[in-house]
Amino acid sequence: MSTGAVVAIIVVAVIVVALIAFLAVRGGGAGGMSGARLKHRFGPEYDRVLDGHDGDVKATRAELSERVKRYGGLESRPLSERDRERYGAEWNALQAKFVDEPATAVGQADALIGRIAAERGFPGADSPEHFDALSVHHPHTLGGYRQAHALAGGPGASGVAGGASGHGGPQKRQSTEELRKALVNARGLFEDLTRDDGRHTRATTADDEAAATEPYEPDADESAAPTKTAGHRAPLSERFAALTGGRRDRTDDERL
Repeated sequence: MSTGAVVAIIVVAVIVVALIAFLAVRGGGAGGMSGARLKHRFGPEYDRVLDGHDGDVKATRAELSERVKRYGGLESRPLSERDRERYGAEWNALQAKFVDEPATAVGQADALIGRIAAERGFPGADSPEHFDALSVHHPHTLGGYRQAHALAGGPGASGVAGGASGHGGPQKRQSTEELRKALVNARGLFEDLTRDDGRHTRATTADDEAAATEPYEPDADESAAPTKTAGHRAPLSERFAALTGGRRDRTDDERL
C-alpha cells in the first residue's frame, strides 16, 4: 500500500472519530440538547426535574430534551385586545377578593391561568401534558403557577395539600402567607400569557412580589401609588401589604 493511501486512511479515520465525539457532546449523552443548553433554557424547571429524578442528570436531560422536541414547535395563538382587557379585569377582581377570601382568590387565579393557556394553544389544565408544554415556553414563571395550582388542589397536584378552590377537596387549611405567595408568584405566568409582544419567557425578579399587589394594566406604564382618601376604602395595595406588616415604598426604576 502506498504512503498516500495510508495517509488518506488515517485522515478519514480522524475525521470520523472527531465527528462521533462532536455528536456525542452535542447530544449531551442523552440523545438531545446538552446539559448546559438545557440548564440555560429551563432555569428553575431544570432543577425541579433533576430533583424529581433524584439527581440523575442523564434522565433529566432525556426528559427535558423530549419536551423540547415535542412542544418546541407549538405556536402560541394571539389574544385579541378585548380578551386581554377582559382577562386583566378578571385578575384585578380576584386580586381584590384576596383580602377577604384568600383561598377563593388563589383558586380563581389557578383556573384563570389554565383557561388563558388553553386559549393560547397549550394543552388544557386537565391534560397531563399541560405543565410540560408550558415549561418549554415559560420555564422561568411556571413555578409560581405550579404553586397556586397545587394549593388549589387541581389535576396533577398530588402530594401537596390542596383545597384552596375546592378542586380536590379541602385536605388542609393553608396559611394566608402561603396563599399570598402563591397569588403573587402566579402573576408572572399570567403576565407572560397575556402579553402580546412576541416574547415567550420572562425571568421572575424579587420586585415581582411588590408589583403583583398593583392592579394589572396590559402594556401600561405603572403610575404613582394611589393615596388613601377620607371616606374611601384603603387601596388594594395597602390592604394587601397589611397582611405582611407594612408596605415597602419603591421608586419607578425599582418597579420595572
